[in-house]
Amino acid sequence: MSNLLNKAFWKKLLLVSAGLFAAATVTIGAAVYGFTHAPSPVNSSVAVTKESTDTATTGKRINILLLGVDDGDPDTPGAPRRSDTMMVASINPGDGTINLLSIPRDTRTVIPGRSGEDKITHAFAYGGVSLAVRTVERMLAIPIDYYVVIDWKAFIQVIDILGGVDMNVGQAMNYDDPYENLHIHLTKGYQHLDGEQAGEYVRFRHDELGDIGRVQRQQQFLKVLSSELLQAGTIFKLPPLVTTLRQYVQTDMPLTTMAKLAAGLKSMQLDSIQAEMLPGDFATIANVSYWIEDKDKTRKLVTDLFCAGGTQ
Repeated sequence: MSNLLNKAFWKKLLLVSAGLFAAATVTIGAAVYGFTHAPSPVNSSVAVTKESTDTATTGKRINILLLGVDDGDPDTPGAPRRSDTMMVASINPGDGTINLLSIPRDTRTVIPGRSGEDKITHAFAYGGVSLAVRTVERMLAIPIDYYVVIDWKAFIQVIDILGGVDMNVGQAMNYDDPYENLHIHLTKGYQHLDGEQAGEYVRFRHDELGDIGRVQRQQQFLKVLSSELLQAGTIFKLPPLVTTLRQYVQTDMPLTTMAKLAAGLKSMQLDSIQAEMLPGDFATIANVSYWIEDKDKTRKLVTDLFCAGGTQ
């Protein structure tokens, strides 16, 4: 019986991680596995760990900023990197729900300490994760409790460790950018994607919808990946996942909080994950393309996603 309970716990743990971020996949699952097998935190050389406040058992929603960062300029080591992907995950430990809000990288907003308005993707480049957190908190008027930052290299390796995913690619995707070392070549149709191909799928944004189409594809990928993570054999792949994520993932969430959070979401199912995108529309200002948020719709959506079912 204890063995069955163990398997059920790990399945819930993997589902938690899937709901958090397609790119992060099993960040929380791997971190808790690491916690049970070694004392060191995820990516301890770079992660800043908060003192545990036991947020997973307070009954409040837990808001986590999830950032997928680009490779930067390959010709300039140490050059600033941008957040290619940005999501806020709000977890309600009380009812086992996870709400995701994707923020397009071209969203025009005020970045604290900078003059005027800029694309939100630049916040990470200007001031790292701390400035990205402050920018999102200001724009959405919610607290961010923790962050998870993942390098795209981890995304590719994690998908390969999981054995790839089966996806219906809705259109042919062809794009080459030697300056960003980005090369995308996918055919249309249902197919098996390895890590490199999955990375191409979720990063493609060179069609009429631009970054908005990419956000939609990332959410589609998340649903497929959630199902993949619940396969019985995934548990046996955790050791290599731990190695990869320790190298490429930064988070300030204490490992004890991760464990309690996963253990507390006993009632969570695949349909417990709600994914939305920041409301708005395209606009060109001074010859620069932006996503302009609809502030009224954003306020309502933020209330629905981050305030209902739990006090802040």
